[in-house]
Amino acid sequence: MDSKKINLELRKKIGDKMQLIRKDESYAKIASQCNLDATKISKLEKGRIDFQINTLFEIAKGLRVHPKELLDIEFNFDDYYKEIDPTYKTT
Repeated sequence: MDSKKINLELRKKIGDKMQLIRKDESYAKIASQCNLDATKISKLEKGRIDFQINTLFEIAKGLRVHPKELLDIEFNFDDYYKEIDPTYKTT
C-alpha cells in the first residue's frame, strides 16, 4: 500500500472515530466549542483534508474528549512501517 493510500486510510479511520463520538451533535455545536469552523470539521470527519496535531486537539476539545480517543483506531502499523522502510521487521 503506498503512503498516499495509507494517509487516506488513517484520515478516514480518524474521521469515522469523530463521527462515532459526535453522534447526533451538529458540526456547528462542535465548532462553537473549539477553534474550528463547521465546514472544516465536516471535511475532517469525511477524510477529505489532512490535519496537523493542533487540529486534532481542537477537534477533541470540540467533542469534549481526550485526544487519545480520536487516535484509538484499528490500523496495521506494521504494513505502514514496511511501506516506508522495507527492512522493517515485525515485532
